[in-house]
Amino acid sequence: MISLHVYLTPKADKERELDSAVCDDWLAAMSQQPGFLSAAVVKPFSDEDLEKLGGLRPEPAIEAISFWSSDEERLEWVATPLHDQVFAGVVEASDSVTYTLQTVEQEWNL
Repeated sequence: MISLHVYLTPKADKERELDSAVCDDWLAAMSQQPGFLSAAVVKPFSDEDLEKLGGLRPEPAIEAISFWSSDEERLEWVATPLHDQVFAGVVEASDSVTYTLQTVEQEWNL
């Protein structure tokens, strides 16, 4: 199993559009693909809460994490026209899009 971590920073005044593009379009379509297992979107706590807790503010505003049975199946999804179509909205609403892949060594309740 692998995990894909996509780090997103919205363009000015485009946070709502980015949220919709990620959740309503991209991840919704992704969740129907062979090999897809699960996904989550995480956002940092408020600056005040992070300060109280001693936490660091991550640079990207949104992290979308998806879990796949294999990278081959993830790459098959990325090669589809539907991926290009739904991911275009993510790119359009983002100032910055970066990603990394990781191997899942152990899992609990996934």
